[in-house]
Amino acid sequence: MKKVLFIGLIGIFLLISGCSKETDKTNDENVTQVETKQVIEAFGTVKSTEVKNITIDFLAQVTKINVIEGQSVKQGDVLLSIDSQNYLTEIRNKELDLGTLQIELAGLQKDYEVKKSRLENNSDPEIMKYINDKKHAEDLLNRAQEDLTAREALYNAGAMSQSELNGFKETVNEKEKSVQDAVFSEETTRKKIQDELDQLKTSMDLKSPRVTFLELDIKAMQEKMNKSYISRNDILTDVPNGVVSEIGCVQGDIITDPEKKLLSILNKDSLVAEANVAEEFIKDVKIGAEVTIIPQADKSRNYKGKVLFIADKAVLKNNETIIPVRISIENPDSFLLPEFNVDVKINFENVKEESEYNLTVTTGKL
Repeated sequence: MKKVLFIGLIGIFLLISGCSKETDKTNDENVTQVETKQVIEAFGTVKSTEVKNITIDFLAQVTKINVIEGQSVKQGDVLLSIDSQNYLTEIRNKELDLGTLQIELAGLQKDYEVKKSRLENNSDPEIMKYINDKKHAEDLLNRAQEDLTAREALYNAGAMSQSELNGFKETVNEKEKSVQDAVFSEETTRKKIQDELDQLKTSMDLKSPRVTFLELDIKAMQEKMNKSYISRNDILTDVPNGVVSEIGCVQGDIITDPEKKLLSILNKDSLVAEANVAEEFIKDVKIGAEVTIIPQADKSRNYKGKVLFIADKAVLKNNETIIPVRISIENPDSFLLPEFNVDVKINFENVKEESEYNLTVTTGKL
């Protein structure tokens, strides 16, 4: 019976790829306690989780490209050179326009404050003149009225004729008109100055937003050049340990599209392995599970890692349903590069079972 069963197990072994088993025998010759350590094998690719896309969103021309695809670069290395003179000239012209507007606005503001102060304090020369004219006219009117009162007494006493009295009354009327004229002139002058203030205020209201707009526009244009990887006319690497990828420009290109990527820098200090696990095995993959990573470029090397992420969505790839899994690389070195193909072996949780025979099963490579 045991011989038949043994032959049957050999057949199963041939149908299941990658079979192995380690046993710990007990004192009982018929029963063996087995500890199995299973792995899921999958194929993956080394990826950088930090990709720096180099873009410029201002008018410039590429004058020189200093790197090639796949070249390793360090922080401060010059990637390419640009000519941004036209853009700088545009900024300078706006700065000149802003300076002119600011001077004009300051002049209007000064005139406004001076006129307003003179109006409120009655210190405007024209207003002062008409105030003095009014005061003098009022003094003359008071005297004429006093004189008229005396003349009326004489008239009542019969010492003055009606025609003479009427002449004094006419003089009083003339003095009253002089006062009224002085008051009217003062009010007219005040209205004229207020109209000038209103016009100055309107001019300031028109220029002030233009000044603000130009200030914001210039600041926005300057900030476009204020990036960690732009130094005057050079585009530098701001990644300490990177590799050039996806160069999207050539010498002589004029950059007008703010969304155009000039090139990318992959950070070699932030590598992970991204693997595709078949759906029938994903139930056994757990966050934190230990993983062995073997690069196809040199299978004598291996790296340790752990499962960091399991996608919540399956995808169809090459007519197979798979689930993307991200794995950390805990002991990277200079040999391991982005886009390397790797084999990954994801460990199961250890299990124990009882059996009469020595058999460990490893799932087939995906």
